[in-house]
Amino acid sequence: MQVACVNPVALGGGTAALSPMFLTVTQAIPAPPVTTPWVTYPDLYSANCQSSGGATWLQVDTSGPAAGARPTVKETLGPDWGYHLGDINLAAGNLVQDVQGQEATYVHSHR
Repeated sequence: MQVACVNPVALGGGTAALSPMFLTVTQAIPAPPVTTPWVTYPDLYSANCQSSGGATWLQVDTSGPAAGARPTVKETLGPDWGYHLGDINLAAGNLVQDVQGQEATYVHSHR
C-alpha cells in the first residue's frame, strides 16, 4: 500500500510556491501587527511531494529570501509531525485557487 500525496500547488506534480494565508488573530506564527483578518507571505514557501523509507509527505521548504520581518512556521509538534498545525494555512491560497479553477471549468462546461 502507498500513501498518496497531492501537492495543492502543482496538482500534476512538481515543485511550486505556496500561497499561505494566516488569520492574524492566531498564534500559529508570530506576526507583525496588521489591520486585516488575514495575512499572506508570498514566495516564502515552496512544496513538493516526496517519498522515502515507506513514507510519503508534502515537503514544505522556505524558498524566498531571508524571512526578515516575515515570520516562519515552526515544527511545534516536533519533526515527526512537521508543520501539521499550520498545514491548511500553508496551502490555503492555493486551495482557494484550485476550487476557483474547478468552478470555472464546471460553469464553462454546463452552459
